[in-house]
Amino acid sequence: MRIRRIDLSDARALWELQKQLDTETKFMLLEPEERKFDLSQTIGQISRFDFLIGAEVDGKLIGYLSAKRGHTHRIEHMAYIVVGILEDFQHQGIGGQFFILLDEWAKDKGIKRLELTVITKNYAAIALYQKSGFEIEGVRKAAMCVDGEFTDEFYMSKVFE
Repeated sequence: MRIRRIDLSDARALWELQKQLDTETKFMLLEPEERKFDLSQTIGQISRFDFLIGAEVDGKLIGYLSAKRGHTHRIEHMAYIVVGILEDFQHQGIGGQFFILLDEWAKDKGIKRLELTVITKNYAAIALYQKSGFEIEGVRKAAMCVDGEFTDEFYMSKVFE
């Protein structure tokens, strides 16, 4: 397994990873039928991220972490995080490695605050985020509707002192 930057040449591989995540978990934003492959749209998505890394096994992306920085003066000190790791590769330290690299990038870029949202029932992700220094700030009530049922999300952040 190796962790590396994801670039424009990885557009199809990233899309395939995201599509597989949409299929195997109910913790990501999109449902499987919502993600349609459009190369130019996926390339655009990649180019809009300020930080994008992936874990690769045997040439296949099996996880990713993206960060998008605020692009107006008042919020340029913060970045919003999304992370997904295929089920077969969870609990192997990949997420922890992602967050170590994220912290290095954030400190190098002068980021003061990292933030994310997570479904309150995603216990493994919450544990990873807390281990990586994130704290729960609040609850977004009925933030998502999964299988016809409304579910809450935690708003979590990490602030660098």
